[in-house]
Amino acid sequence: MREEFDVVIVGGGMVGASLACALTQTPLRTALIDTVSADATSHPSFDERTVALTYSSRLIFEGLGIWNAVSPQHAYPILRIHVSDRGHSGITRLDHSLAGTEALGYVVSNRALGRALYECVEAHSECHNLSPARATAIDVGGDHARLTVESDATSRSIGAKLVVIADGGRSPLTGDLGFNKSLTAYSHVALVSRVHTDRAHDGTAYERFTVTGPLALLPIDTKQFALVWTLNEEDAQRLCTTPEVEFIAELQNTFGDRAGTFSNPATRHQYPLAFSNLADPAQHRVVVIGNAAHSVHPVAGQGFNLGLRDVAALADTLHEAQRRGSDIGSMPVLDGYCRWRRRDTYAVGVFTDGLINVFGSRYRPLVALRNLGLTGIELMPPLKRALLRRTMGLHGQRSRLGLGLRLGD
Repeated sequence: MREEFDVVIVGGGMVGASLACALTQTPLRTALIDTVSADATSHPSFDERTVALTYSSRLIFEGLGIWNAVSPQHAYPILRIHVSDRGHSGITRLDHSLAGTEALGYVVSNRALGRALYECVEAHSECHNLSPARATAIDVGGDHARLTVESDATSRSIGAKLVVIADGGRSPLTGDLGFNKSLTAYSHVALVSRVHTDRAHDGTAYERFTVTGPLALLPIDTKQFALVWTLNEEDAQRLCTTPEVEFIAELQNTFGDRAGTFSNPATRHQYPLAFSNLADPAQHRVVVIGNAAHSVHPVAGQGFNLGLRDVAALADTLHEAQRRGSDIGSMPVLDGYCRWRRRDTYAVGVFTDGLINVFGSRYRPLVALRNLGLTGIELMPPLKRALLRRTMGLHGQRSRLGLGLRLGD
């Protein structure tokens, strides 16, 4: 194998693997580096959890040609969303019919999505999966970057016209390269699990704002939900280990009985929450995407979808640059990508952080105002439609993949 590539992607989770899959539609010679093999049962990205996809993310996966490999058995449609504020009267109900789409979004198995992405990567000779391996250093020169890659106690050097860093929110390489990240750690964590219910959900998802933050129930199977519950760290630790009957009782008391009677919780895990953003996600021959570039609160399920739109925009940018004969790692090309993504990234960050601040406040005038806002949205279909287009990723400049097209179409 030659040790020179057009693009080297550091990080083989869902964002990195999606970009590798996208670039198989171009002549670019690509390498993918991840610390864990994609088929490892312990892979931190492709485990038994689920991810909420917006409708625009479905279109991107259609453009990548993998949606049909995922959707029949592993994608559960979200047909409507019920939004409420615990202890108050304001509610908003959002339905896919108002958006004119088959669904508002989908809840998809991480493992099934990872399998489809890596099958796409492995099927193309110009995309080389070098995992498991670790990129320990990047040296950027004038016409190329060189990475030191360690695997099985050996070290080698590989070159690239462009290095894409997609190794998550704790990316060590962004710090080594001097990227300036703003970071605000939230005072709460997310407890993630699955629960059964005695009532068919009919494709309804729930977002219920509580004293500690949002509690989301996302529909899977017929009578089962994926649970994302924002809690303070002490309560999350307690509820991750408390007996099932006590956990279910506290969940039922917090959420109420609108979705039925809960039972049979799956293994519970907790994850830290933070709001972060790189002021400038690109340097000469290096660009940062996904959670390595920005992370948001999981309220409204925007995090991975935002990273996937990074993928679609960057793939489109590189495809056009390669077609024109431009240097794909040059700052004019990367600046174009950054301008494209800046507004969307900022808007999603402000939207999610604002929701947490507004619905986390106990200040009575603000409580009254936000419940009037929920009621106002409920009574005004144009406001609902505008909110849906933003949360579904159907606003602003859209890439070829974001329209459900292949890069060459």
